[in-house]
Amino acid sequence: MQHKIQNSGVTLVSLTLGYASSKNENPRIEPVTYYETINEIIELDYHGHFKFVMFRYDWFEGDENKYEITYVYFNKKYYRNDPFVLASQVHQYFYVQDPFEKIDTVF
Repeated sequence: MQHKIQNSGVTLVSLTLGYASSKNENPRIEPVTYYETINEIIELDYHGHFKFVMFRYDWFEGDENKYEITYVYFNKKYYRNDPFVLASQVHQYFYVQDPFEKIDTVF
């Protein structure tokens, strides 16, 4: 019997201030998608009044090619100082490893 493994993580879309170039003085606010793998799930329970579910995760770099296929580079970590996000802020994604590029492709 063969076993199949399902790879998944979560994405977070953040509105980020950016510039087109170093000489450009007109900032733009653009959505940036971050790809994360969950390391730990934490539930905060405030004496039965309300609960929060948080994820501790690692952010990874993602890129889209000319065919609009998203690649996630799990060997390139992003910002590491804020490893928590609320479960309500993220969406689940699934990925497979690209046999030619040796990187992971997001669906």
